[in-house]
Amino acid sequence: MVKSSKLKSVYDKSTVEDQRRIYREWAETYDNDTLQDFGWMGFQPAAEEFEKRVADKNAVILDAGCGTGLSGKALFELGYTEIHGRDLSPEMLVKARETNVYQSLAEIDLTQSINEDRDYHAIFSCGVFGFGPPFAEHIRHLTALLKPDGYAVITVNGKGWIEKGWENELTRVVRTHDLNLEEVLDIKYIENENIDGKLLIFKGK
Repeated sequence: MVKSSKLKSVYDKSTVEDQRRIYREWAETYDNDTLQDFGWMGFQPAAEEFEKRVADKNAVILDAGCGTGLSGKALFELGYTEIHGRDLSPEMLVKARETNVYQSLAEIDLTQSINEDRDYHAIFSCGVFGFGPPFAEHIRHLTALLKPDGYAVITVNGKGWIEKGWENELTRVVRTHDLNLEEVLDIKYIENENIDGKLLIFKGK
């Protein structure tokens, strides 16, 4: 059972517009709420696994669903220099800009096909997938932006993984869209809520 009413409201969201509203209202207190109250830390093991696979610290990276920039800061602290943030919420992007770790920032809806003027060496997406939207089927919008042999490192909320049937749905999506899923790892995710996570490692083709 989720203790935080705020976290429960996020998990109960059902549309993209619900998300925009929630994160518009949450942007000012998001970092304190998630880090201190919830114990959100999934971006940390995700960044560690990312570093094992992406050796080039000048790699062009898409931080998809960057929020206030916690994920981008984790990569920046590991020495990555070319990070581009995208998020659904303009209010969250304002906070991400204040971190000074992004080369560019722009709005994005991961449930839709993504138009970018480049392909990416690597994609990092933390705290975005689990309950949805976006759903497992939308991962293909990210992997489509990968250069050949690039990596996409994507977290999935472990509670959502179980309740939304991610294991079977991910198998279907990978097969249907011929995605290259290399690994599924267990990670720590939201400590104060006793929620673990999954880390999906995709490789570009």
